[in-house]
Amino acid sequence: MARKLLTFFFLVMLVSNNSFGQVLSQFLPKEKSEKTQPIIVNGDTVNYSQQDKIIVGQGNVSVKYGEITLTCDKITVDTTTKIGYCEGSVKITRPGQELTGEKIEYNFPEETGKIDKGELKVDSMYSSAGTSEKDSKDHYILSNASLSTCDHDMPHYRIVAKEIQVFVNDKVIAKHVFFYIGNVPVFYIPYYVMPIKQSRNVIDVVPGYKDNWGYYLLGSYRYYIGEKIRGDIRLDYRTKRGLGYGADAHYDADKLGKGMIRYYYTHENGGLAIAPPEGEKKKSRYRFEYRHKIDLAEDTVGLVELNKVSDADVVKDYFDIEVDDGWTPENYLSIITNKENYSTNITMDFRLNDFLTKVERLPEITMDVYNQSLWGTRFYYTNQISLSNFRKTYASDLHRGADKNVRFDTYNKLSYVAKLFNFLNVTPYLGMRYTYFAQNISGKRNDFRQIYEYGVNVETKFFRTFDVESEKFNIHKLRHVITPRINYFYRQEPTVDKETLIQFDAIDAMDYSNVITLELENKLQTKRKRDNGYENVDLIRLIIGTNYTFYSKDDTLGEEGRGEFGDVDFNLELRPFDWMFAKSDITFDFSREKVSSPIKYAVNDLICNFGKNWNVGIGYIYENNGGDPASQFTLQSTYKLNNVWSFRVYERFDVYENRWQEQEYTVFKDLHCWLGEFCLNIQEKDEGTTEYAFWAVFRLKAFPELPFGFSRTYKRPSPGDMAVS
Repeated sequence: MARKLLTFFFLVMLVSNNSFGQVLSQFLPKEKSEKTQPIIVNGDTVNYSQQDKIIVGQGNVSVKYGEITLTCDKITVDTTTKIGYCEGSVKITRPGQELTGEKIEYNFPEETGKIDKGELKVDSMYSSAGTSEKDSKDHYILSNASLSTCDHDMPHYRIVAKEIQVFVNDKVIAKHVFFYIGNVPVFYIPYYVMPIKQSRNVIDVVPGYKDNWGYYLLGSYRYYIGEKIRGDIRLDYRTKRGLGYGADAHYDADKLGKGMIRYYYTHENGGLAIAPPEGEKKKSRYRFEYRHKIDLAEDTVGLVELNKVSDADVVKDYFDIEVDDGWTPENYLSIITNKENYSTNITMDFRLNDFLTKVERLPEITMDVYNQSLWGTRFYYTNQISLSNFRKTYASDLHRGADKNVRFDTYNKLSYVAKLFNFLNVTPYLGMRYTYFAQNISGKRNDFRQIYEYGVNVETKFFRTFDVESEKFNIHKLRHVITPRINYFYRQEPTVDKETLIQFDAIDAMDYSNVITLELENKLQTKRKRDNGYENVDLIRLIIGTNYTFYSKDDTLGEEGRGEFGDVDFNLELRPFDWMFAKSDITFDFSREKVSSPIKYAVNDLICNFGKNWNVGIGYIYENNGGDPASQFTLQSTYKLNNVWSFRVYERFDVYENRWQEQEYTVFKDLHCWLGEFCLNIQEKDEGTTEYAFWAVFRLKAFPELPFGFSRTYKRPSPGDMAVS
């Protein structure tokens, strides 16, 4: 019977190695001090043979041994070996686990045994097996076993294997594995190896529909090679695009580092494509990605990233959950060292994709000395040094060639931290930048530039506490904090005009500056009761800021270069209740004349949680940079009707174009041991066309983070988080 217990326990691991590992650890041998404790048997009748050293208990038998509780109809215990032979409604329990069977031979000190026709419940997982055997200290063999997270007599799904070998804290080897839905076998794997610490579905199958893909079926198979290598083999079919396939691998090379390699290919619109989009030709599209990280020393790490793609949009078209708009493939090698007072970085940043314009660094060496006190005084010093070998290659002009330059740059900053009148924090500073350029834009050699800058940061804080109490609004005292800040910055005109330099980054573009920044922060705080005491909460936080530029040498400020104020930034956060949060970021430009509104940019969000069953998120975004203004509303709401049905709605509406840009409707269904998600997405394109997409996702309740569905190919924006086209 004890063998059955171990068998079922190992089957649990087949679905979730983490859960299996936690269970397995509890069945391992205990310390010697625990092995010496006595076995106390209680029952209707209990007899002890002094000669044979055997305890026999019958009727409502109960045995307590450490954390283990055993109940059965009859038990015979050899007090010398501490092995019990249990019969009739046997149940062995420990926290989170329950083992049942008709006959179990159980070794109490070792917590091992032989099991025949037993059942095991571990948290939300249920398993049963024919026989099991432990033939060495860390090796178990389970025969004719099944596993499921469904507690029905006939599970909705189950995993069945002819044989499972478990190597404790190492791996599981399963032979002749079937995955069943009901009584129907869905797929078969003849041989499978899985590290115990890993946990993931073996196979993902994702059906769905998108206008530009047609009907599709995305499939992946997870493989393991020991504990150090795991990955997926992918095979996808899209009726409008044809076949796509690829593979990836994640590896751990111990002291040599960890990494990932990935490849995906599709001969788009060819092969088995039934109805490719009109006018689109066959073309090969692919992506290759490689990443590696190695700890070279305790404070030094090496990083490598390589991305080779067929075109700029292939990752977005097929794996858009991984990238944001504007993503570009990066290729670099970097060695980074972080010390207590400084850091260094040696980087090789290069181009592998000819269709991109790229600033390459071949190499660039930087060192940053952190801001630190000088000899324990109020004086602070910081320094940045860089040596860069630049090459800028162009995608649009194949005959232009590449712009090249070598640059050495050093920046030194000295500051002093002071407090005036016991309330005013004042930090004046002086900065000196020296830069060497191997050549300028006209070919002049050995150009040397000097830039001096200085400034002062001034800040203070005023606050007052009000004795306000309100149980209804969960307010316990109010604290009003006002923090004004003034920062002045002056940079002299560089000794070398930026227009004469080849532009690679912000250092090359530095110019004269004379700016004062004004900022006022207001906060209204309170203490709110929590289970573990009180928590400080910002009810209101408002920051208003702007800058004033005194003079511009190119006369772009007003008439004759006179100074003027810049944009005014307005940032507001409100949390009046625990269930409500609002945020507003608005930029005003009062200098513009031929625009309908002084608002240049605005993003507003309101999020409300009405209990556990209903939440609503409303977003609004507005942008007007002098061209065509953009104005959009978003709405997302999730409502749980009951324990079985839930619904989610996502809407994105364009105010100026008076049309829905995107609509998404999702239905969630509790399928007992599964969570089903069925989604319809509708997008209105700029060219007046409408694109439809539909997909289904199935998640096991026991592993909701492991979707049997569309997780790797689709990303829906959050409320208020949309791009303005």
